[in-house]
Amino acid sequence: MTLEFETLLIPTDGSERAEDAARRGFDLVAALEADVAVCSVADSSIATGTGYSGDSESIRTRLRGRATDRATRLRDEADDRGLEAEAVVREGIPATEILDVADELGVDGIVIGTSGRGGVARALIGSVADRVLRRADVPVVTITADAATHSPAETGFEDILLPTDGSDAATAAHDAAFTLASRLEATLHALAVVDSRVTATLEAITDEDPERALRDRADATLESVASDARGRGLEVLTATETGRPASAICEYASDEAVDLIVMGTAGRGGVERALVGSVADRVVRTAPVPVVTVRPAAGASE
Repeated sequence: MTLEFETLLIPTDGSERAEDAARRGFDLVAALEADVAVCSVADSSIATGTGYSGDSESIRTRLRGRATDRATRLRDEADDRGLEAEAVVREGIPATEILDVADELGVDGIVIGTSGRGGVARALIGSVADRVLRRADVPVVTITADAATHSPAETGFEDILLPTDGSDAATAAHDAAFTLASRLEATLHALAVVDSRVTATLEAITDEDPERALRDRADATLESVASDARGRGLEVLTATETGRPASAICEYASDEAVDLIVMGTAGRGGVERALVGSVADRVVRTAPVPVVTVRPAAGASE
């Protein structure tokens, strides 16, 4: 499936964090010269919650009114920025409705704010953003609070980071990264990280140099990615680091002033929790810039 990124969906619940993320999403929409649909969902569970004894239809009406206000306000902001925008309002379970709207409109990606590290660094888990990430058939752009708060001078997308280890999950993100780099006329940074925990384990059981072997394998993977990217006319830089993958990815993004990270996830597997606890999960929660996550066969039926 070829990813085009012609239309993006941006949900909002009216919170400051969600609206900051939406505005950062508008930066990406503008850079891509794409269209945007702003979606707000009146959460039906509020009106039908167990033990509520009031007028649920009255509550639904108020919730729909607030959702409409949220969507139209952000739609108007997008219009003021010269973007082609529409407002969409739904009633139901937020994550489900967001995904249904994405399918109905045929969008190429969803942009959503995350709750970041809060609590025990698991605020994302179980949230609307988490459910969208695990179930979306299109790439999802997650934006942390840090990633949302850039000054106007820092809203460009000139450098894109593509972490890869050659796995199927990582490779699923290559086409998205290439497309974005081409559309944004950005430099692509292909990064491989040799996991220091793996090398430490192997060093304890072998007389060989496992780090050297792993770095050689990583370099070969990067050369293949770089060759494919250059074949598409892209400017490419490659780097191999050693450390804990998620930390190394975020540190590279900060050190090299990267504007966007594009990476694959392991998809829905197991109990739809493959993302949780993974490298992608940690990067999504801690990245200083927006992160585009792509599931294998994104957009295809399972």
